[in-house]
Amino acid sequence: MDSPDENISSALGEYLASTRHLEHWVLAGKRSGNSLRFPLGARPARIASLPDGRRARLRAIAGAYSRIKPHRVHAHSFGAGVYVRLALNIPTDSIVYSPHCYDFERQDRTAAARFLNAACEYLLAPRADAVAVSNPREGQLAARLHRTGKIIHVPHVPHISTLDAMDVPPFATTGPTAVAMGPLIPQRDPAFFARAVATARSDTTWIWIGDGEPRYRRLLEDAGVCVTGRLPRRNMTRLLQTADVYVHTAAWEGSYDTLLQAATADLPIVARSIPALEILRIPGLADTPETLADTVLRLLSSPVDRRIHHEGVRRAFRYHTRATQSARLREIYESAR
Repeated sequence: MDSPDENISSALGEYLASTRHLEHWVLAGKRSGNSLRFPLGARPARIASLPDGRRARLRAIAGAYSRIKPHRVHAHSFGAGVYVRLALNIPTDSIVYSPHCYDFERQDRTAAARFLNAACEYLLAPRADAVAVSNPREGQLAARLHRTGKIIHVPHVPHISTLDAMDVPPFATTGPTAVAMGPLIPQRDPAFFARAVATARSDTTWIWIGDGEPRYRRLLEDAGVCVTGRLPRRNMTRLLQTADVYVHTAAWEGSYDTLLQAATADLPIVARSIPALEILRIPGLADTPETLADTVLRLLSSPVDRRIHHEGVRRAFRYHTRATQSARLREIYESAR
């Protein structure tokens, strides 16, 4: 269903790869549909574009259900969840909803917008047979809203890139390296990262892999951070493999995508303390930029602390495997209330 969010596109690709035995249709807005990129191994899906306009989209979704009569209708994101649950010809016991981070958790929304989103989720909650959450924090929130439906954790899995021997890191570094990754947007809170860099010693190289809002790029570069801009995924993977610590400063989290990539690269993770990560019991979560910087420097200087920390990260993401994801999706798609 419709969303311009790259994380949702990535999740769709994962689900298609984990359910190759099933036939899928994907309905998406024109912009989202054109940007869908599914990984190798994913079963090809039939993609149909939704028209512009709320009423036209609602009619198109209801019409598509009448024509296709799928066993399950899986709505990805808040907007898709609203459209699908308002299409009254779609039976409740056919609907699966994945919020991919509840909108009322977003700190870049006004208090009024967050209240309205929460109210909408509460009112529409009965119109779903199952909620497929991507992390335990979403599961907690879903349990408060969906008191009668099934809540099933469908973990994301790390994207594995094939590295070309000719690829080289875009930065040559000589000392210890701390890396963050993701778009420069409010959700990632680059300002928190910049404040941490300001308190750390100068012989550590700090890199941000990604690009986005110019104001955040200027802020990071003024703090002495190397900002790579957008890179091919294989180069992002190569740069991660040359780093010593991965740093995550998101103000809220839904997919764990970059965290999983860092864990796959066997990096210790130093992250900001937020509900979505606290529930995983990731070690060494930091409440302040100063605490985050101290933890980074401690892991860079102590092999023993680094090893203990890394084992804690491995435990936190132990269920994020293709086998677990496939089993959970089978439970959702092949069952009925």
